[in-house]
This record gives sequence, structure tokens and C-alpha cells, in this order.
Amino acid sequence: MGRHSTRKTRNPKNVKIRYAVFTEGLVTERQYLELLYQQIRPKHATIKIHAIGGEPSRVLKECNKALRKDDFDHAIPIVDVDQHQRLNEVLTSCRNSSEVDTIVSNPCFELWLLWHTQNQTGYIESRGCVNLAHRAKVTDEKALATRFPHANYEAAIERARKAWPGLTPNEIGPNPSSAMPWFIDLLVSPPKEK
Repeated sequence: MGRHSTRKTRNPKNVKIRYAVFTEGLVTERQYLELLYQQIRPKHATIKIHAIGGEPSRVLKECNKALRKDDFDHAIPIVDVDQHQRLNEVLTSCRNSSEVDTIVSNPCFELWLLWHTQNQTGYIESRGCVNLAHRAKVTDEKALATRFPHANYEAAIERARKAWPGLTPNEIGPNPSSAMPWFIDLLVSPPKEK
């Protein structure tokens, strides 16, 4: 007589895509992503955040290590343009991968944070952007401000799309720009049928 499996099968509609996010920054990006995840409460996705620190090639190296041993569906490094010499090399590698897509903010992640409270349409250096974010009270040194307006992410998305209408991962957009809306779309949109 055959054995009957007592295991329940998972309903494909309830399966969540598991994203591993690897950040260049150690504090601010992690804090932001945790707040964003709580705010959005995605029905179709989960994220696990790995704060790596260092420049984009180091972030990608750690991402590739995790791909070999971790249990997730897709990897998302989040990096800045800053003055990184090997960023284009990293982005080329990601364009050639079906498992990794990199989100780039130009000049830095603080621009994305700033867009939660105000517009920034003109060219800006990293240092100026960091200072502006601090003056706008979205950051407090190298961390999110206590009262960061994370619920304003839709305003930030709108500003980002105006700054870079064709925003996409694995590319450096104009200054200022950020591909963060692409990542947020992954979290809030149901997975596409294959």
C-alpha cells in the first residue's frame, strides 16, 4: 500500500519572492529599508538586508558569495555613484546576470532620502547632497533622522521618475537620479507569470 503525503502544498498565489538586499552603507540604508518594508508590507515579497559597507565591487563580491550559499530568489545591491572607480565593471557584471540587479543613486543614497521631503533637480555633488539631507533633517550624521518621513516614499518615487524617466537597474542615471522606484515596484507588484 502506498504512503500518502501529509505535507500541504503551497498555494502559488501565496509564494513570496525572497530578495536579498546588499547595501554599500552600513547604517542609513539598512534603517531606511527596514522602515520601507514595514510601511509597504509587501504581499508578494520578502527582503533580507545585508549591510556590507565599502565600495560597489566589495558589495557585489559579498553578494556573489551569498548567492552560492543563501536561500533567496534574487539579489539587489544598492550603491552610490560617488567616486567609485569600478562601478561600471560592477554594473556590467550585473547586466550579465539573471540573479542580480543593482540599484544606483547618483550621486548618493542621501538624494533618495532627500526626495522624501523636497525636490532636488540640479546637479549636486555627494558632499553637498549629504549636507542638504542633514539640513533638511532627513539624516542625523550617518543615520536616518528620528522622525524620517518614510511614509513619503510615493513623493520620492514621483521626483525620481521626473529626474530620470527611463530609470532602470544596472545603470548610472543622470545627476541627480536613483533607481529606488524600480526596487519598490518589485516589492509592491505581483510577480510576472513566466
